[in-house]
Amino acid sequence: MSVPADSKPFTAFVSRPNTNAYVRSFAASAQPRGDLINRTFLDAMTVRYKVFILEQKVPLECELDEDDPRSCHWVAYMSDGIDDTSPTSQLAVGCIRAVPYPQSPHPIPGAAYTIVNGLNQIKGRWVRRVEVARDAETPGLLLPPPPSYSTPQSELEFVPASAQDALAAAEVAGPDRATSLHNGKEPYIKLGRIAVLSNCRGLRLGQYLVQTALYWIKANPTYFDQHDPGAAAATAETKFDGLVCVHAQVHALGFYIRLGFVVDEDMGTWWEEGIPHVGMLLRLDMSKGS
Repeated sequence: MSVPADSKPFTAFVSRPNTNAYVRSFAASAQPRGDLINRTFLDAMTVRYKVFILEQKVPLECELDEDDPRSCHWVAYMSDGIDDTSPTSQLAVGCIRAVPYPQSPHPIPGAAYTIVNGLNQIKGRWVRRVEVARDAETPGLLLPPPPSYSTPQSELEFVPASAQDALAAAEVAGPDRATSLHNGKEPYIKLGRIAVLSNCRGLRLGQYLVQTALYWIKANPTYFDQHDPGAAAATAETKFDGLVCVHAQVHALGFYIRLGFVVDEDMGTWWEEGIPHVGMLLRLDMSKGS
């Protein structure tokens, strides 16, 4: 179905959906227990399937992860123009999620990640071809600095993960490493899984979704503390103060810059399912309320 150009979007919200009935090996539209899955979350997964799986060729089993059941999700809908009063005429056209603190450690610069059984695992690292070097006594220990997001793929070489890489990727305890824009301790909310159907791009739906999530965060700064024991523990010493992060696909840098996000240079560049990403942060002015 197509969406009329004058159709106005609206969003539906679901918090911390139960994903126990969701089967990773099935598309969202073919879930064998779809009647047990929240309708809004299923619509979000349908959009994600069309964008990430079909368009960007992310493996089907990698889409649902451990953050989905603890996140807040929004789905943007637009009318098909046939009957604006009918729920069946409202098409899910975009989605976004907000992942509460505490977050997984900042990605390892240059690392290539994949999701296995809902958990991030490191497959290896990308390094500059001219700088590939290994310690003779410790095979797999990479000496050269990781590439930046502006390094052409043709200048990179993939090196499979070492045991040291796997240990580093699995480390979750204690404070995170400090970066340009994050001290390694301050709690932050991460926006992600931002997707808009191809036939609806150009309507500023991505901007609409991000701004919807940011507005909600400002209006509900302690929501996760109240609903998630892990989040409450993460803010026992340092309260949430409006810091929002995105792990942005490199091709979308301009989109996030226009929304006020800034690239965290020290966070580096890494790859998720073969797609290069960078960290970007934005601090909301919480003193102004909603």
